[in-house]
Amino acid sequence: MTTTITGATGVNQITDDAITAAKLPAGSVLQVTNNTRTHHDSLTTTSQTMVDSGLVTGVITPVSSGSKIAVNISGFITHTNGTNGNYGVVFQMFKSVNGGTYVKVTAGDLDGGSYDETSVSGWYDQNGSCSVFDTPSYTLGQTINYKLYFREDHSNTNGAYINHSGGVLQGGAIDITSSITLTEIAG
Repeated sequence: MTTTITGATGVNQITDDAITAAKLPAGSVLQVTNNTRTHHDSLTTTSQTMVDSGLVTGVITPVSSGSKIAVNISGFITHTNGTNGNYGVVFQMFKSVNGGTYVKVTAGDLDGGSYDETSVSGWYDQNGSCSVFDTPSYTLGQTINYKLYFREDHSNTNGAYINHSGGVLQGGAIDITSSITLTEIAG
């Protein structure tokens, strides 16, 4: 069965038989997935190596070989409090292909964060987001999961926080929704 999309003037007809991921040029968007998680928990770590943040997980099953994946996560709040030894939080995107071990997406040591070592500014909370562009190795039919990992900054003496319960989530009664969007782009 063929479905036809017809323009307003009856021209530019496209059939679904003609639109396949294999026939679209490099750079074409093949699919977009999104996942959200609403929570009211404060996420904290004293680790100096990256650990799973517990925020939302993004999931995509590529429809074409050799695709790139644009990853964007938002809807979380980073916390610093220099007067209390919480100088900053840093984060990095990790991925798992077909249920394998989570590994970092980018070659660097981090993909973002916040930092304040002045010790005089008190605490502040700010919007966090992270965007990376991935060229994953996979076989068609395999699922790729993406998660944000985090750690305390190297000079912290009192942990690192995302969605700090004493700040934006005062008293734990406020919910926040984190969102991750994955865009498959033809390679």
